[in-house]
Amino acid sequence: MASAPLSQDIILLFCEEIAARHDFATLFRCSLVSRRVASIALEKLYSIQEFSRASAGDARYRFESRRLWRSIILSSIGQTIFPYCAYVRTLSLGNLEECLQDMSGNEHILDIFFRGEMAQFRAPREGGEFVDSLAVMVNCADSITKHVKEYAGETGSTFLARLEGTSMPTDKVTTWIARLGALTSLCIRDGSILDVDVAKTISKYCPKFADLTCYFRVDASSTADEDLAAFFHALPPSSLRSFAIICENEIGNNTLTALNAHGTSLRRLVLTNLRPRAVRALGLLSACTSLETLTIESERSLAEDMLSSDVGLLDAVSSWISSCKSLRSFTLSSRGLCLVTKNILEAPDLHLTSLSIVQFDSDEGEFDAAMAALSLQNNLQDLTLGLRGFQVVNLKAGLGSSLTGSICQLKDLTSLNLMQSFVSNDEVERIARALPKLSEFSFSGGYVNDSILRPLGSLPRLKTLAIHAISCFTWRALRGFAVRLDAEGNRGIKVDVLNQSWERSIAEDHRSWLQNYFSETLKGIFRLVYSTEPHTDDEITDQSD
Repeated sequence: MASAPLSQDIILLFCEEIAARHDFATLFRCSLVSRRVASIALEKLYSIQEFSRASAGDARYRFESRRLWRSIILSSIGQTIFPYCAYVRTLSLGNLEECLQDMSGNEHILDIFFRGEMAQFRAPREGGEFVDSLAVMVNCADSITKHVKEYAGETGSTFLARLEGTSMPTDKVTTWIARLGALTSLCIRDGSILDVDVAKTISKYCPKFADLTCYFRVDASSTADEDLAAFFHALPPSSLRSFAIICENEIGNNTLTALNAHGTSLRRLVLTNLRPRAVRALGLLSACTSLETLTIESERSLAEDMLSSDVGLLDAVSSWISSCKSLRSFTLSSRGLCLVTKNILEAPDLHLTSLSIVQFDSDEGEFDAAMAALSLQNNLQDLTLGLRGFQVVNLKAGLGSSLTGSICQLKDLTSLNLMQSFVSNDEVERIARALPKLSEFSFSGGYVNDSILRPLGSLPRLKTLAIHAISCFTWRALRGFAVRLDAEGNRGIKVDVLNQSWERSIAEDHRSWLQNYFSETLKGIFRLVYSTEPHTDDEITDQSD
């Protein structure tokens, strides 16, 4: 008796699960089973294409990247069996432009890429040599977004939710956005394209839009602050859920006031490279109390006493952040904001799970007072601390007994990053013994020796260890550390010893043993890098015995 074919629902559920695992190979094999299965498998495959190696910008997968973009573009003019471009959820025009620039100097590759029906997208530079990458990207984006809109009109299905680009002309952006009714996220490299017209287009055609990210330099014109504020004001009030600015910028009172109009909807706010006027205006965000993730990073050149002397500013910022009862992830990288740190850590309604504090050149007494409150955040799972500037005097200082004690009380910590801190040998031992849940541990500091390897090797869940302190490990201690690790609990572990002293150089056959043991027994990686090159061969001594 012939078996009944699987129903479309079962095939759909199976492909959705495989797509959730980003298993491209299995999805591709499914697409070869039959046309019925291919229609589902390929939809799921292209819906996650931004996670593929071909989309990662890795030079090793240039051919795959060209082939992927060629199929997406050809599908927009009906030259493929399935409408791949309509399945895409993230349209990364920046990646397309990089792909085109990579080909621009090779006429043979360009001829292959633009053969057949692709020829209509080719835009030669002036003089007829090679191609104009920006013009080609615009032509392709026009075709893709037009087809996405037509597909949505015909089927009622629309997938493309995220648009990313490096060099997107403002007039074209409004056209593309108007075609993408499902757009929720916009990631741009040039903030100058954000104007009132773009915001009005989003408001009219993209009712689910909620996420904006700016990379690279935002327009440095004299009206940049006012222009970005006008963009935010033109969006529907309380519609933005996430805003991130990861670049040099000119935002200030106007932008932050406009952002405050989205206070009840904002869940994620990332503000980096803030100039003094923006730092002084942070209190204007007082309505943004629904935040779950918050990052504040000032310019490194910001003068410390400019802030620490302004008690009103510090109180306003402390009061605002302390009122964010849903805040779980907080990052602060600045000078002169120790008081803010202290007040936030002591806030009774804040229960952070992720905390990153980097404060350079702060007054030692203020910093110690702020860190004394660290143990109150006993829900922390992820902690990063940058304690002071990298000064020679701190090689002997370490974290200090009080701060080390606070860290050791955070029993739920799974990730601890002290790479921007100076940690002593004894402090590493104390931390490793006190925090059995650690799976990621990285630290810098002065000299550390074999004594830290036993407690580190006893961490049952350790998967990542990075040691940037000056290490004086011997072969016997490293071997003992390796065999102490559990083949199951520590499976896949990556260990980087990044600053080993040449005075404790490890013989090549012993290094090979360590690398092989980690690779074969633990399915992990071991890497050892020496701190400085020796002057002569005579200075290299194997003290592994």
